[in-house]
Amino acid sequence: MHNTCVGLKNLGCNIAHIPMGMTLRGGKLNYHGVLVYPGGNDPFGEDVAFEHYTDFKADMLITIKDVWVFNVIQKFSMNFCPMVPIDHTPVSPSITARLPAAFQVISISRFGQRELRQKGVDSTYIPHGVETDVYRPLERKADCRRMFFLEPDEFVVGIVALNRARKMIPRMLRGYKLFLDWNPDIKSHLMLWTDIQPERYAQEETPFPGVADVGVNLLPEIMELGLGEAIRWPDKKLIREGIPEWAGEDYRAGWDMVKLYNSFDVLFLCSGGEGFGLPLLEAQSCAIPCITSNIAAGPEVVGAGLTVPCSDYIIFNTPGSRYGLPDVDKMGEALSKIANADPSKLAKKARIFAERYSWENIMNEYWKAFLSKCSEELYPLVNAEGTTSWA
Repeated sequence: MHNTCVGLKNLGCNIAHIPMGMTLRGGKLNYHGVLVYPGGNDPFGEDVAFEHYTDFKADMLITIKDVWVFNVIQKFSMNFCPMVPIDHTPVSPSITARLPAAFQVISISRFGQRELRQKGVDSTYIPHGVETDVYRPLERKADCRRMFFLEPDEFVVGIVALNRARKMIPRMLRGYKLFLDWNPDIKSHLMLWTDIQPERYAQEETPFPGVADVGVNLLPEIMELGLGEAIRWPDKKLIREGIPEWAGEDYRAGWDMVKLYNSFDVLFLCSGGEGFGLPLLEAQSCAIPCITSNIAAGPEVVGAGLTVPCSDYIIFNTPGSRYGLPDVDKMGEALSKIANADPSKLAKKARIFAERYSWENIMNEYWKAFLSKCSEELYPLVNAEGTTSWA
């Protein structure tokens, strides 16, 4: 969100940001040239969106959030422009029902764009980006591993994901178990970067759909699979408070996401479906190959690595979304292939692929054209050459 706001400002737009999560209650502030409004009492800012929109005299309201969480924002007299992640097929009516009144719709994946088109919704493709100058390969890989209690000479598999049912973490644990069984000669650890105990529980009453996509207590499954010694996981505080993207050249206590990715040999993200899969892109920007499911948007952002087929699907949330069930045997095979591949070739390929998604490229190749199209519709100037914008 920071990169989108600052990038649009650098393109010459007047930008204001409305935070979610009932934050910044003290008043407005300026952040890198972006006006930040106070949040409201609604967790998604719906109670203050229209007020801030009119106060700022905005031309568009771009939302960077799953659109199905909004109940009223699409009903206001605003040029509503949602960025729509799609992580399942077919698209849930909980999503499409909120799009007819949109001024423009942005798809963050080609998969999502195709799925929306099949439901009669036109959209513009604008993918997420990655800060390639921040997420980068580091020379001190062994030091990165020591920070996370990993050995320099072992094959490290990393999982970076929310503890949610749709992420299929228990299924990935079974795939990793097969990999260990099939490769007893390979020294390995799995770094499970998530809260291994539920962060969110199912409730009988909830104001929005998705009630069944809750956290899973992973500890019993880890022990039942005999993976207690093979898996590393962080303290709850590190997950719930978060670590910075980059904390500098401190390799003793400077835990950050860049050093975490650099401690991996492969990022393992065989979920039930990704709306985009930003960890896949961040890992490859650090020259780390990836393994993901061959469903939804994930395969689009894997330039170096492998995809795993889904053997079936499951429905477990209120909107009735279908999520894939990645094949456990194929996960074990994919990990084995990466473990026996040439790491230098994979690293080079991963970094080159990720550079396509630098924020500079995303802004110049996608956002500029989109803003020009919106400007022509909002401020049309009709002349002999056609329609342009006088803004």
